[in-house]
Amino acid sequence: MTPSSIHLKTLLALGLLPLCVAAKGDGCAANSRTEAPDVSGEWAVSYDDMLDVTIRIGGAVYNAQIGAQGGAIDIEHEGKPLHFDLDCARPEVVCPSEAWPETISVEQRNVQFEHRMIVTLPEQECTTPLVDPLAEECGEGTLNPDCEQVCEGAISVRDRERFGVIGEAGDSFRLYLGAGLATNGINCALLGVSLADAELVNSGDGTDAWRSEEMAAGLVTVAYGGACLWAGDPDMDQQLEALVLGASIEFRTGFTGTRIQ
Repeated sequence: MTPSSIHLKTLLALGLLPLCVAAKGDGCAANSRTEAPDVSGEWAVSYDDMLDVTIRIGGAVYNAQIGAQGGAIDIEHEGKPLHFDLDCARPEVVCPSEAWPETISVEQRNVQFEHRMIVTLPEQECTTPLVDPLAEECGEGTLNPDCEQVCEGAISVRDRERFGVIGEAGDSFRLYLGAGLATNGINCALLGVSLADAELVNSGDGTDAWRSEEMAAGLVTVAYGGACLWAGDPDMDQQLEALVLGASIEFRTGFTGTRIQ
């Protein structure tokens, strides 16, 4: 099974793949044979200067803002302090501006399926062989619902092709950014909710010159299991550590894109 097929399987299992809805780049258009605007070419991407962060722990939700390069967040959960290290300089942490870089190249390779777009982006891989997860760390309600093999070694990042979908109307797209690895919450593997989407500003709508000129109102989201970013206290009770292990952390930031060529 390829990383891309694992990724789609994980999205479906989590209920995160927006297949037949009116969201940006609705997934139903992946198999559409209708015409789509030309988005192929080089694009320059500009980001907001802040990251919105959402931390979910055992049903509780905490929101914060940090700078574009990440930083530390301290919260109090059930009367106990927790410290999260969200530093984008960490090699295993892929922040929004890395997952969806400042310059991207988009391809539409299949003339029969113009709504499919391919972009080369950073993707995570495990530096050691994958292993079977512990029974109590996978299944329904966990970060690994299908009990796929997990990485217990270090995570590295390399460039790999990612799959996206242009909406049926041709005025938006959605691109799936990661989740090639299942996570046990300890390593910083991207979760299936990680994606980028935006509206497309087009010229020549519906004609042979139909072409996208701008990406507007974009939002890029990357998400992780909580424990990989938690600077924990080993003397804390095991119940709290288990909650953090099953927690999730999302980084979000807005972006716009301008065609270079």
